[in-house]
Amino acid sequence: MRSEQGIDSYMKIKFWSVRRLVCGLRVLPPHPALSPESPGARLVSQNYVTGLDGVGFLGFWLYFLLFSSYLAQGQNAVSSSVPLATTTNGIVLTSPGNRVVFQRNREGKAIIPITGTSSLRGVKLEARLVPVDLSLSPGNWSLVTTVKPDGTFAGRLAAKAGWYGLEVRARSATGPATAMMGKVDRVGVGEVFVVVGHSVAQGGEVNLPGSTDDRVNTVALDTDQPGQQRDYEETGDPKYLPMLTGTPFTNGVQPAPFGHGTYIWAQFAERVARAEKVPVLIFNAAFGGTSLEHWAKSVRGERFEHSFVRSGIRMPYINVNNTLRRYIAVTGIRAILADQGQNDANEPSPEVVFGNYRAWVDQARVDLGFPQLAVVVNRQTPYPQRSVIRQAEERMIREVPHCFPGPDYDRFASEDRPDGIHLGPLGAEKAAQWWAEALDVAFFSQSLPYQPR
Repeated sequence: MRSEQGIDSYMKIKFWSVRRLVCGLRVLPPHPALSPESPGARLVSQNYVTGLDGVGFLGFWLYFLLFSSYLAQGQNAVSSSVPLATTTNGIVLTSPGNRVVFQRNREGKAIIPITGTSSLRGVKLEARLVPVDLSLSPGNWSLVTTVKPDGTFAGRLAAKAGWYGLEVRARSATGPATAMMGKVDRVGVGEVFVVVGHSVAQGGEVNLPGSTDDRVNTVALDTDQPGQQRDYEETGDPKYLPMLTGTPFTNGVQPAPFGHGTYIWAQFAERVARAEKVPVLIFNAAFGGTSLEHWAKSVRGERFEHSFVRSGIRMPYINVNNTLRRYIAVTGIRAILADQGQNDANEPSPEVVFGNYRAWVDQARVDLGFPQLAVVVNRQTPYPQRSVIRQAEERMIREVPHCFPGPDYDRFASEDRPDGIHLGPLGAEKAAQWWAEALDVAFFSQSLPYQPR
């Protein structure tokens, strides 16, 4: 993959190589229009046909078609080298990624980081947000940064809750704005969540329809690269996780770092987006087949026996750690949504279950550097006469600061969970609704969102 500078050199070399091939005569010095900043952009307007030296009409058109082909190759290579954002006329945005949502604070505001590169050294850059809702007016242009001598830039733009397009433009030294502009199609200020738990949180064969609301997003695993997902599961190395670029949470999408599909979470997120009138970004860090004992031991780096969970790389907790460090450290977060406990039904001690539950919650708060990180805890009695799990969950809500009550799964009917644990289609519909209803006015007023400094 070529860099933009490399493409310029590549284009210039190819231009003169093709010209020599077609003309077969003398090669004139490069015309000033063929500068690295705009290879071939003004070839026709400058009427630089004089360099063809009597080749004739057929030679001219062969020359033109071949050069156009090389130009298209160069443009494609530049486009593929910039995966996160749109570049126009010399401004390349690397942050924010498209469809990324930043967590709003209690006042409904957030700071959007704006970073990238530009060939316009020393030029001031302005930015504005344009609401996706065309009935709303675009925001005012605000000075955000100046391009450094090395061509990089970094700035910040304050924003209130909403769903926008982002525009960044250059302003010349003499004052007027130029045509140079970078754009991000979608960026939001709203709500961010991370799902934690076992298979009832991760999902499986049952997947409710994806969201039809444009504001509902996730960071998607690449289903065309199963080897990359396998490498992550075997190593826990975050380099195998996707970059921070959003995707509509529609049918067939698997949320990073470990989700299996839309499951209940796309529908949950859609309900939240519509109730709160803000965009939503959701991650799924759950790991099916794990117990709270596994989560607590992986926090402490203790090995345990398991047929497919690699304790040596701190699975399953490493999923949470990677999500916090790779994504949440940039976007912020409202809360972790925790569905834990079914696989701990054989543990007779409520103290042990409570201690294991608290272990990973405490560690997540340490890893994020935010003791107030909110955790929403669902409640359930996995099997009749096994009340130990629910006792531990109720204690988490009652005794651990910043823990909030989630849905009550004991409300499920027998047909909602065909095997007594995992959700069937009817149970999934109820769970999506109940999780959204748990995030009520009291929750949003009492929970303290995390925002990056």
